Amino acid sequence: MYSYDFFEWIAFFIAYCFIGWAGESLYVSLEHKKWVNRGFLHGPFLPIYGFGAIIMLLSTIPVRDSIPLVFIFGMLGATILEYLTGYIMEQIFHVKYWDYTYEPFNLKGYICLGCSITWGLCSILLTAFIHKPTERLVLAIPDLILIILDIAFLIYFTWDIIMSAEAAFGLKKIIMESEQIQHLQKRLDVFIAFAEDDREEFQRNLAESREELDKKLAEAKERLSKNLAKRTAKARSIVRRNPGATIRKHSLQFKSLEEFFNNLSH
Repeated sequence: MYSYDFFEWIAFFIAYCFIGWAGESLYVSLEHKKWVNRGFLHGPFLPIYGFGAIIMLLSTIPVRDSIPLVFIFGMLGATILEYLTGYIMEQIFHVKYWDYTYEPFNLKGYICLGCSITWGLCSILLTAFIHKPTERLVLAIPDLILIILDIAFLIYFTWDIIMSAEAAFGLKKIIMESEQIQHLQKRLDVFIAFAEDDREEFQRNLAESREELDKKLAEAKERLSKNLAKRTAKARSIVRRNPGATIRKHSLQFKSLEEFFNNLSH
């Protein structure tokens, strides 16, 4: 076990992406009492489970005969992956696609003790029970067919990543433009408050006029409204797949993306 060629590893990655997607989609759907196609991608794959399973398998090779060490090594490998993935995705898209902020013993909302323990248990389950039948299935596929299936998957996977990233960047743009509108509106409110309190004092200390702020606010709203329906439709697909996602990087402190969109529509 664990002595595979490149295309066999790709096949394992595909299998565990799908198994992870099926399990998490079922769990989230039961939690929300409606079907949720979970994940960042459109298709039935969750890459973090594919990469997580590969890391679990590779990290437990030296200790595969010791269940406690399989638990520890698998837990550490998968937890590090989850933290890095969550951090990088938030830096790129300005959205937390999972958030453990309210879970005990969490680290910046990217990881928490409960999930790390679950990763460790999954490592034992994977190495002791799940991987053996998966291995038999993959190794039973003729080499040429396996290569063709892998290539077809990689083409589809690349396309899905591009489409999903486009939607995520659209969501990021909506968030940034909405934040700019909030910022300008606050400045305009301050301007009006000062003007009503002491018009002469205000005019001496501030360079921007109310007309300039009005113009900037109107321009920001126009940028947001331009193609908003089309961009929102794509962005909402991510919201539906990630009902627990949050916006915390900027001043838009919404508990969920759905709350953000509901606010945006008013």
